[in-house]
Amino acid sequence: MRRLVLSLTLVVAASPPVRAQTETADLLRQAQQLYERLEIERALPLLRQVVSPSWSHEVTKEQRVQVYTYLAASLALVGARDSALLYFHAAIERDPFTDLDAQRFTPAQLALFHQARRLAFGVAVRPVAAARIDPRTERVTFAVVTTHAASLRVELRPVDGQAGTLLFHGVNDGVREVPWDGLLPDGQLAAPGRYQLAVLGRSQLLDRSDSARVYFTLARETPPLEDSVPELRLADLLPERLQPSAGRHDLLKGLGIATGALALSSIAVNGDLPHGGRVLAIAVAGAGAFAGVTAFLSARQARDIPANIEENSRRRAARAAANAGVARRNAEKIAQTVLVIAPAAGTGP
Repeated sequence: MRRLVLSLTLVVAASPPVRAQTETADLLRQAQQLYERLEIERALPLLRQVVSPSWSHEVTKEQRVQVYTYLAASLALVGARDSALLYFHAAIERDPFTDLDAQRFTPAQLALFHQARRLAFGVAVRPVAAARIDPRTERVTFAVVTTHAASLRVELRPVDGQAGTLLFHGVNDGVREVPWDGLLPDGQLAAPGRYQLAVLGRSQLLDRSDSARVYFTLARETPPLEDSVPELRLADLLPERLQPSAGRHDLLKGLGIATGALALSSIAVNGDLPHGGRVLAIAVAGAGAFAGVTAFLSARQARDIPANIEENSRRRAARAAANAGVARRNAEKIAQTVLVIAPAAGTGP
């Protein structure tokens, strides 16, 4: 029951604005129909009612611009040129994109409208539309306008304070579409984040300047990238040089053989070995000592192991080739990056 009461409360609370907008839209539609049938005397009171201070219903910015435009067009048809010019001026000030279709309005109406554009100066930029852009073949397009000839500057700025990108700087009159390739001044693809499109204009007819800005967010969509092969660890490589300990080991082994042989020779002195065996033991001792000393000296003089060095070089080259392939494939994927544009809150001068 409480949920039902809450729902009814929300509906009732939301109803007045909806009804207010509907009331305004209905009256404006009636006035437009009367205008199209050239029943100007009946259309004018309805249009004036919408912009009257006594009108208690909500009027959106777009509806007010429409009312001012139709009021001006109606007054131009009945010969009230000054009033028509005033309302055209009001419509243009509220929305510099306001324009008249030359196929639907008379030359007199168009002349007054263009006069109003010269008297009212303003710049504007349309809200950024959601889009997916491939920067290799497509461009983001921003629509900007000056009500008459003016020096115009259009700049794209990351809101984090980085350097902006100048998209246009020159003379402009009317609506202009400004393209952007998705690159920043350093030539790199724009980073994800929030951006501001700032427009600044200075009239060439009047001593006036005006500005406008809109915001949007930018995201990137890139295929998943591969990880590079990590650095080879010490355990992944073979030893490339002999350690001094290896020479010492061989020396000790040789000396051990020599010691054993000499022990045999001492036994021979005591008569346990024949004379020939004693000579042989001494020879073996000498050979063992010589071999140990030779191995020790060799280990100190020639420490490189060519076969291991060659194998390690092959392993390093294989890693480098694998990483080069990863870098090439990642570069191809990055080149396929798509920019995702979405409007963001924050508009105004």
